Amino acid sequence: MMKRGITAFILALLLILPTTAGAAAQAKYQFSWDDGRTGSISGTALVKNGVTFVPMTGLINQSRLELSWDSTGKRAQFNGWRKSFAVRIGNLTGMVDGKMIKLDGAPFLYNKELYLPARFVVNALNGKNITWDAGSKTFKADHLQTFKKYEFVIEGLKYAIEGKSGDIYVTDSKGTQRLLTKLGAPIWEYLNIGFQKTQGGLLVVNLADNYGEPHLNNQQFTLIIKEGKVIQQSSVHYWNRLELNATKFNERLILIDGKTLRLIEDGTGKVVETIDLVKLGGEDDNYFVEYFDNDVFLLRANKSGILKLVDRDTGRISVLYKELLDAKHQEYVETNDMPYVGDFLKIIKRDGDTLVFKNEFPYDKDNNTYRFAISE
Repeated sequence: MMKRGITAFILALLLILPTTAGAAAQAKYQFSWDDGRTGSISGTALVKNGVTFVPMTGLINQSRLELSWDSTGKRAQFNGWRKSFAVRIGNLTGMVDGKMIKLDGAPFLYNKELYLPARFVVNALNGKNITWDAGSKTFKADHLQTFKKYEFVIEGLKYAIEGKSGDIYVTDSKGTQRLLTKLGAPIWEYLNIGFQKTQGGLLVVNLADNYGEPHLNNQQFTLIIKEGKVIQQSSVHYWNRLELNATKFNERLILIDGKTLRLIEDGTGKVVETIDLVKLGGEDDNYFVEYFDNDVFLLRANKSGILKLVDRDTGRISVLYKELLDAKHQEYVETNDMPYVGDFLKIIKRDGDTLVFKNEFPYDKDNNTYRFAISE
């Protein structure tokens, strides 16, 4: 009688414990995404009662989802841009975009990892072409989607960016959402957001997306907003080298798309001047503009990395490293490729008709300042 009681107790205990991997067999999974950047992911899957289960950590990262648990630690909620689904440990029903879905296997935790039925995951992520390769024991699917969103609040308005398209939406205090603008490029990874209000009442929003491996790509967006509408915007991509662009000149704003520079009148947002940077710089590249004034400005091509001074009146171009540096440092500028090609001259200040620079040469720094007379 005692043995029967113990057996009954163990069986009852097993029924109330969360589902685990149990006697699951190992298999593989291989998923690919449709955005051209996310690529593919593969790993070890578990097969239990004929159902393939996949671990969710890597899939969450690839699909740009956010995972949250309820207070019981049993219900997992996944959220992304206009995408949501939820499951409960040990339960055969789930929710996808507000609709109840029957699962072909109950979710479980194994080695602190959440496992979900592979077919459910693929369908929830809008994937296609599910196949099972019996020879390699691999569950495959493709065209999975990403659902990354970026949100920020400025002056009581909530802004949301759909990562895949780069579309920006704004929601007012009444909860009404509308499309604000299209960036024209997706947001791939790490987005930094900054904003400022101008004296003329314009809102300038700066977005910087750093992505790739090892994060050498830098996509920058600038929006100028007046009375809730984008009246001017720009976008520029830089690779490897990243310098600070000038953003204001007197009472005017500066917009740089890499190829051109636009001077924007504060208050109205009108373009008062457009400068062809490619024509002046002589290289078909994206340019930084590191200083801007009435009579001169500094520009640097992204790839060659050479800082040049442009005389706005005469159009004369001065290659500054040749004017300022000694033979040793000139040779380095012309031959180096680490950490990137080009010179390391940085403007410190303007002193009358003289621009003062420092040389941030990374391997043999000096404390000298270098002066360039504009009037020469």
